[in-house]
Amino acid sequence: MHHFLTRRWITIHLMTLVIVAVCLSMAYWQLGRLQDRRAENARLASQAELQPADLNALLPGAQASGSGVEEAEFRRTVARGRFDPDEQVILQSRSLDRRQGNHLLTPLVLETGEAILVDRGWVPLPTDDQVLEQSQPPSGPVSVSGVLLPSEKKGLLGVSDPPPGEVNATPRVDLERLGEQVPYPLYPVYVRMQSQEPPNPGDLPRPVPIPRPSEGPHREYAVQWALFAATALVIYLGLIRRDFSRRKAGDDEPQAPEPVAAR
Repeated sequence: MHHFLTRRWITIHLMTLVIVAVCLSMAYWQLGRLQDRRAENARLASQAELQPADLNALLPGAQASGSGVEEAEFRRTVARGRFDPDEQVILQSRSLDRRQGNHLLTPLVLETGEAILVDRGWVPLPTDDQVLEQSQPPSGPVSVSGVLLPSEKKGLLGVSDPPPGEVNATPRVDLERLGEQVPYPLYPVYVRMQSQEPPNPGDLPRPVPIPRPSEGPHREYAVQWALFAATALVIYLGLIRRDFSRRKAGDDEPQAPEPVAAR
């Protein structure tokens, strides 16, 4: 056993201990984040079950911030105003029923002069002038029913920021960025529309389902970190086993006969 107390083996022991400790701590951290996400999802699900409320009752205005915005997220609401198709933006790369397409983001200007962005629904590719013509909103006052959603965050992979300059098409709903190019204050949440009165003149856009809150990749990350810790232990035990095998093989080798003393 003294062999495993050499400088080389002490280094191996310590490295394995550090690697396993770090990996397991990361796994527990991801599990903690998963629990936090589940608690937040449960809160949002309970909000979605509440009765629809007027937008003005949920948020005092476009300058609302802090907890008021968080409490309004995923609430069903009714907003009244006029659509401004001149400030419409295409939300790119959105599918519906396994068909690729886009969504249409159109500001709804309220009586206060503020506006809330409305995801009016899905349109097919190519989203050309003909499709946009079929997707025109009513020109007069409308009442929009839907769910309030937060601004979409930039993902680690894939979805990027909107392009610089005036945005006509965007890969994600960046309300702060889009609010810079419209001539009125824009609410810090947007509406995923489910219905409106009066309805659109044409058949497009098609309403899309409300997104379910995601648990994110935390469970998969926790499993990965646990596998990293297990891999380190397997390698460590393999080194010990190989060392035992080598030393045993050395002990089993036949010893050379002692020389016979001359008489």
